[in-house]
Amino acid sequence: MKQVIGIATTTCPNEKTANSIVGSLLTEDLIACGQVEGPLETNYQWKGKVLREKEWRVTIKFAPKKRKEVETRFTELHPYEVPQWVCWEASSSKLYCQWVNDPKQVDGD
Repeated sequence: MKQVIGIATTTCPNEKTANSIVGSLLTEDLIACGQVEGPLETNYQWKGKVLREKEWRVTIKFAPKKRKEVETRFTELHPYEVPQWVCWEASSSKLYCQWVNDPKQVDGD
């Protein structure tokens, strides 16, 4: 059986927002983990202008069956008008997949 996890990435305007989103998704049992990286410099087009901002990257891992629920909640939590939501499924090791799909069931011993 193929071992598959969901991965999504986004950016946030600051570290506090990034950690708040990850914390909410963890508390609500929607994701197994989230990494926050930054700051990074983002250059983009928005409403006819080229802009440059500092942002923090967030990468989250979750059970594929929770994808829609994660996306819906993420969109509610994110402050951007059009937040980045890039999501894909990836193969992983059996143990990592088991943990991502049910983090509360992993035996720590």
